[in-house]
Amino acid sequence: MKKTQIWLFALPVVFFTILYYFIQFNLSPAYKDGAITWFIFIIIELALAELIIYYNTYKLNIYIISAGAALSIVCLLIILFSSDIFNAKKAYSMIGEVEETSFEDSIIPIDNTQIPIVDADLALKQANKKLGAERGLGSQVDVGKFTLQQVNGELVYVAPLEHEGFFWKWFSNKTTPGYVKVSATDPNDVELVQEINGKDIQLRYIKSGYFGDDLFRHIRSCGYRTEGLSDMTFELDEEGNPYWTITTYKNTGTWNYPDATGVIVCDPQTGECIWYSVEDAPEWIDKIQPDDFIEEQIDDYGKYEQGFKNSLFGKDGVIEVTPGLLTVYNDGDCYYYTGMTSVGNDDATTGFIMVNTRTKEAKFFEMEGATEEAAQGSAEGKVQEKNYNATLPVPINVQGIPTYFMTLKDKAGLIKAYAMVNIENYAIVATGENIDQLQKAYISAVLNGGNDTVIGSDESYLYNIEGKITRISADIQGGNTTYYIIINDDRTKLYVASGTLSEELPITREGDNVKLSFIDDKNGTVDVAKFDNLEFTQQKSEDQQKKDEMNSESVLEGDSNNITEVDPEKTEEEWDSLTDEEKAKILEESKE
Repeated sequence: MKKTQIWLFALPVVFFTILYYFIQFNLSPAYKDGAITWFIFIIIELALAELIIYYNTYKLNIYIISAGAALSIVCLLIILFSSDIFNAKKAYSMIGEVEETSFEDSIIPIDNTQIPIVDADLALKQANKKLGAERGLGSQVDVGKFTLQQVNGELVYVAPLEHEGFFWKWFSNKTTPGYVKVSATDPNDVELVQEINGKDIQLRYIKSGYFGDDLFRHIRSCGYRTEGLSDMTFELDEEGNPYWTITTYKNTGTWNYPDATGVIVCDPQTGECIWYSVEDAPEWIDKIQPDDFIEEQIDDYGKYEQGFKNSLFGKDGVIEVTPGLLTVYNDGDCYYYTGMTSVGNDDATTGFIMVNTRTKEAKFFEMEGATEEAAQGSAEGKVQEKNYNATLPVPINVQGIPTYFMTLKDKAGLIKAYAMVNIENYAIVATGENIDQLQKAYISAVLNGGNDTVIGSDESYLYNIEGKITRISADIQGGNTTYYIIINDDRTKLYVASGTLSEELPITREGDNVKLSFIDDKNGTVDVAKFDNLEFTQQKSEDQQKKDEMNSESVLEGDSNNITEVDPEKTEEEWDSLTDEEKAKILEESKE
C-alpha cells in the first residue's frame, strides 16, 4: 500500500481526535453519542478502503460494501428495538413506584416570609445590577446560570462568575473571582461572594474556560471518558464553598432510558473530583436527578400504562405532562413539580406529581384543578388593566387549601404585586401588594360568602369549634372592623373575624358561648368563616327560613368558569308575592 493511501486512513483518525477534544463525546459505544460517533468513523474508514481498492483494481469489493450495509442495518435495528414501540412497559416503570397521597398531607403550610417571590430572570437582573456597581469587574466577567438551592435553611439563587466570552479575557485572567447569591424571598438581598473564611475565591474550572480549564473537558480527563454525564450544576455547601455537581447515569435499555447512578462533585478551584452514589451523596447537594430525565419519565408514566398502541389510538387513561417542570421546596426537600392533564384538555388537570430531585421518590395527588398556564391567565386577568405578567406558579399549602402562588411583574421585569389562585378552581383568585394582605384577600375569596367547600371540590376546608369566649377585642382600621377572639382560654389559637361576618359580633361579650367555623392555620392565627353566638336564639319567619335554605343550596351550579346562582335576581318583595306552589317549585329546582 502506498504512503499516500496510508495517510488517507490516518486522516479520519486525526479528524476524530480533534473532534473529540472539542466535543468530548462519550468513548463508550454503550451511549448514543459514542455509538453514533464510532459508527460514522467506521463507515468513513470502510468507504476509504473501498475507494483505494477501486482506484488500484477498478473493481468494487463486495465484502466491504456488505460490511458497511450490515453495520448500518444493525444500528437501525438497535434503534428500532430500543424504542418505546417495544419497550413501553419499561418506559412506564422508569419513574419507579408512584405514591398516591393528598395535597394537604404532603405539602406543608409555608411561612409567608419563606415564599419564593424571585424567579431566575429577576435574580439575573439583580445580579447584573450588583456586578455593574463593582468597578472594572463588570467588563471582565458575566453572571453564569443560576441554580435554586437551599443553603442553611434559606432559599437562594447561586451562579458562578464566568469569563465574559472573549478569548483574551480568559487568557488574561484564567480564573474568576467568586459567585453571586440572590435571596429567593427578597430581591434586594444580593451578595457578591469573593472570599470565604478570609481566603479569596478563584474559580478556574468553569463552563466558559478554555482548553484544560473547560469544565466538561476537565471532568472527562479526570477518568470519566466512558461515563454518561449530565446536568452540570453550580451548588454551595453549608459553609458557602462552591462546587460543581455532575450527574452520572447509565442506560437501562440499549442507548435509551437513562437513569442516574450518582454524582461527581468537582471543586472549581482545585479541580479535584469525587464520585458519590445517589445514596451516599453529601446532604448539601439538592439536585442529582436531571430534570430532562425526570420530565421524560413522568411523560412515559402518563402515556404507557396500557401500552404503546393505546398511547396512539385508544388513549384510554392517557395523561400528559403540562408544559414546564418547576423546582419547588417542601419541608426542606427539593422536588420537581408538574401537573398532569388528560389528552385534549388544555386548562384542567387530573392531578399533580412531585419527584424528589435526589432520590426520585415520586408522589401523585389525584386532584382536578387548573393547569399552571390557566392559573397564570387567571392571575393576569385579575389585573389585566395593568398588563402584568405572572411568573410560573409555585404550589403552596394555604391553611390546608391547595394554592398556586405567583409574582406579578411589569414589562421591566420588576415585582409589582402577588397573586394566589385556587388550584382546584382558578376562578378563585386574589391579588395583593404584600403577601400578608394577599393571603387575607385569598381566604376571603375562598370562603366566598361562607360556603363550606371550595367551588368544584368535594373536600371541606372548614373546622368547627364550640366554647366560651374568654377574650374579645375589636380593631377598626380604614372604616373596617376586625374582631380578635380567644376561646376556652386557649392562648395557642387566635380567631380573627370580619365585622361584616355576623350581626351578633358587635354585641358579643366575654363569657358568651359561641360556635365558630374556620379554616385551619397551623401558625396559630385562624380566619373565621362563620360565627354564631349561642346565647341568642332569634326566630326567623317561615318564609325567611325557606329563603335562607334556598340561598344555602343555590350556590354554584356549573363549572368554574360559569358560576351561577338559582334566581339571584329575586328580591324579598318578589319572593313574598309568589304563591306557596311557586315557592315550592323554586326550592325543588334549586335542590336538583
